[in-house]
Amino acid sequence: MKLKIFNCPVCGKMMKIQKLRCPDCNLSISKEINPCAFCLLSDDDYEFLLLFLRTQGRIKEMEKLLNLSYPSIKQKIDKLIKNLKLTPIEQGVTDPIDALAQGKISVDEAVALLKKRRY
Repeated sequence: MKLKIFNCPVCGKMMKIQKLRCPDCNLSISKEINPCAFCLLSDDDYEFLLLFLRTQGRIKEMEKLLNLSYPSIKQKIDKLIKNLKLTPIEQGVTDPIDALAQGKISVDEAVALLKKRRY
């Protein structure tokens, strides 16, 4: 298991990555860097995401490999989406403005859908 420390052990706030160093030539770069959303995933979520990608999203294959039911796999996918702070893309969204007003999509997603309609 990899050691991941993202929260301060004293106050509990999110810590920043501040320095990167090459182990070969010892070049160092100092800059405040936020960890990516994937870095913040638990080991279980990260392994699940890797399996999802390796099976190319085939839930049937994941069911066999993990010995889990379809609803359990879907629940893990929903948890992963939530942990990555993503919004699922809903099929059949016909009016981006209505979907935005109903909170089904973000402003960025609405803009992207409207841009697609221009072409």
